[in-house]
Amino acid sequence: MFIFPALLMLHLMALVLMAGTTLIDFINYQTFWKLFDRQEEQAVGVLSATARFPRLIGIGAGLLVVSGAGMIALTHGLLAEQLWFRIKFALVLLLIGNSILNGNRAGVKLRKLVVSDAPYLTTQVMSLKNRLRIFHLLQLCIFVIIIFLSASQFRYF
Repeated sequence: MFIFPALLMLHLMALVLMAGTTLIDFINYQTFWKLFDRQEEQAVGVLSATARFPRLIGIGAGLLVVSGAGMIALTHGLLAEQLWFRIKFALVLLLIGNSILNGNRAGVKLRKLVVSDAPYLTTQVMSLKNRLRIFHLLQLCIFVIIIFLSASQFRYF
């Protein structure tokens, strides 16, 4: 069957899109923090570049879910019964929830603060620094675990 390999390829591409965009987002935020105190205009430019990343991650998440559901349907639920898949599915839900509840909110709040040029801007912006760093590191760790689970499928345990 050609459909299953095509769905698997789409699934892997979606995972790479999500993980790669998250990594680039993390790198951009690290660049923003370095530039924020010294070169404010460049920092704002770097920050504005991150504004579209949540949409790319969302597209990747949508493709991931749709292609995963397609593979489950083609195997008549056989994949969904395996332990590695259940753990992976919970981690994907954690990724999506963490992104919506923490990452997107903190990023939007940061962009609004920087554009508003509010008093005590530096203090308010720096309060988001650790929150965003923890968000990105958590997301990247979850991606590593998902990739490990997908590649090994507990074959070696």
